[in-house]
Amino acid sequence: MHPLSRRSFVKSLGVGAGLASLPAVGNVSTAGAAPDVPLPETALVEGELRFRQVHLDFHTSPLIPGVGEDFDPDEFVSVLKDAAVNSINVFSRCHHGMCYYPSKVAPMHPHLKFDLLGRMIEALHKAGIRAPIYTTVMWDEYAAEHHADWRVVDEQGRGDGAGPLQAGWRRLCPNTPLLDYVNAHIEEVARNYDVDGFWIDILHYSDFGCFCTYCMREREKLGLDSTRHEDRDKHAQMVIERAMDRFCSTIRAHRPKATIYHNGRIRVGFRPELKYFTHLELESLPGGQWGYSHFAVTSRYVRNLGLDFMGMTGRFHRSWGDFGTVRNQAALDYECFSMLAQGGKCSIGDQLHPRGRIDKAVYERIGQTYRSVAEKEPWCAGARPVTEIGFVSDGANAYRMTQTETGITRLLAQLHHQFDTLDWDSDFARYKIVVLPDVHRLDDAKAKNLQAYLAGGGKLLLSHESGLDLDGKKFALAEIGLKYAGLAEDKGEYFEALEGIGDGLPAMVHFWYEQGSSVRAIAGTTVLARIWKSYFDRNYLHFSSHRQTPFEQATDRPSVAQRGNVVYISHPVFRIYAQHSYAPHKQLVANCIRRLLPHPLIRAEAPSTAQITVTEQKGRRTVHVLHYAAERRTPDIDIVEDVIPLVNLKLALRTDQRPRQAYLAPQRQSLKFDFADGYAQVVVPEVRGHQMVVFEG
Repeated sequence: MHPLSRRSFVKSLGVGAGLASLPAVGNVSTAGAAPDVPLPETALVEGELRFRQVHLDFHTSPLIPGVGEDFDPDEFVSVLKDAAVNSINVFSRCHHGMCYYPSKVAPMHPHLKFDLLGRMIEALHKAGIRAPIYTTVMWDEYAAEHHADWRVVDEQGRGDGAGPLQAGWRRLCPNTPLLDYVNAHIEEVARNYDVDGFWIDILHYSDFGCFCTYCMREREKLGLDSTRHEDRDKHAQMVIERAMDRFCSTIRAHRPKATIYHNGRIRVGFRPELKYFTHLELESLPGGQWGYSHFAVTSRYVRNLGLDFMGMTGRFHRSWGDFGTVRNQAALDYECFSMLAQGGKCSIGDQLHPRGRIDKAVYERIGQTYRSVAEKEPWCAGARPVTEIGFVSDGANAYRMTQTETGITRLLAQLHHQFDTLDWDSDFARYKIVVLPDVHRLDDAKAKNLQAYLAGGGKLLLSHESGLDLDGKKFALAEIGLKYAGLAEDKGEYFEALEGIGDGLPAMVHFWYEQGSSVRAIAGTTVLARIWKSYFDRNYLHFSSHRQTPFEQATDRPSVAQRGNVVYISHPVFRIYAQHSYAPHKQLVANCIRRLLPHPLIRAEAPSTAQITVTEQKGRRTVHVLHYAAERRTPDIDIVEDVIPLVNLKLALRTDQRPRQAYLAPQRQSLKFDFADGYAQVVVPEVRGHQMVVFEG
């Protein structure tokens, strides 16, 4: 047994007494011999993200009395420490426009009688807890009420956001004196408080941009056309970057070591903005507008941008401000352990009661999750995901995933492949396969990029319109080996898998639920699946039975074709999978990938509901296995309530050489393993929610 015991390790992380007597969360039994492996401690470095953060909302109406009257700094930090929290975002100014400290710039909450922000920071620092501060930019009700000319205006001349008879936020434009106002507030906080970082919220316009007088005049001076959506987008980006640049300059002048994060900016393609960030945080509350797919897509993108990142869920049942609710323990575990499995750190959103006392029952739940996170940190600190497939996103943004992104992410995860979300500036050479799903037409630069990737031994999987030129007239890559004939005439088409692509598929003709592309094979291209046409498309003039018309006869048109290292599928299979989840579509893709990647990084005899990822530290690879079944119990929320154990899970990791040892973490329980044909193979006795399987040496 390593001299750093479980109890002393937990104490070294500042988790508090009593943990050793608690049952492990999301882990198998700790029975068995511990491997002879040093247990590294997680150092707390100035400016570095910690693994266990709380984002403590405090949007408090000026109509509410007694604000902060029950705040007790000793009780506050005691509850946080018992819950293993080691970083917490606290509020300097909220969406109501109220400050929680004596301010000379913006109004202090009228019913707050002391410096709440200062008392919080002082107590947190004494307890060794990191204390970044929160402020807001484009939602501020006080400013909206007193400066109507600062509001974002839509193309009908109406203010953006809540109307006169609606409860909610009104959006303000940082191309107005609002920018000076917010910057003065940030400078005031930076000068007067020992803050560890700045969490700056609401820095994004609605899709239409802004038609306020300030924006209209500036676009005219810049030669931009306010009638053109692309010009308004360009201008909005310019305004936001100008604001971020100013905030960063102000912060750096007073707090050069502070972390800086601007919320609402993360989307595929925002690389030019990274200079305004010290790290990234993925606000992604599954019960709210995000859903579980959001984090699954965006985490696989941001983890490769060169900055530390953390995910953020919430303690609420649904979303922000859902008072009187708490997230199911299994859901909170699943969401935080998923952050670890994707190479990130953890943040849980809460909201402080107006009287200033946090809810102990909520933090008992948070603590159960975070004590388990603390035990797992040594195998997660500095860990990088190991992947071999990348798919090019068609436009993930801060809140909404496209159907194609959702479909391919679900499909690849269910097949237990290791993959990333890419943009066109990603390094394709890192991946054995690059997937262009459904919609990616190519300009000359993109086509040359892909040709260079193929020339270097890379492999491509494309579907539907991907690979076409910008006009959609022909394929931009000769390497695809197909002629494009336009969209298929019939909306209702079928496919039949031919020899070499039909493994695991029922030997029948299968339906495509959407219109696809019509292509013809060039000599030397192998047709792996062919199109079957129906008798006729279903419409009001001619239909048969309840749904699509049955198939009539086979055609010579390919539905799946391969030429060298390129495989093409004629229909938008990933969007279709998001909408219909038809298992043969997934199996068809699995068979295509197997032709390009016969020896995947992970092989597992596990259900599709098991999520498996691989991370790497020096001399160590860790396989994360998560199994939490989400069930749609309401019209709009997937509920995770129960943990369904997996037993005797067979798992194999491809590795260049025989590992020195394999064991379970954090239990440090040795596993027997076999090494054959380049794979280290183990049997995991039980996965109860989340289990880490470690291969070393």
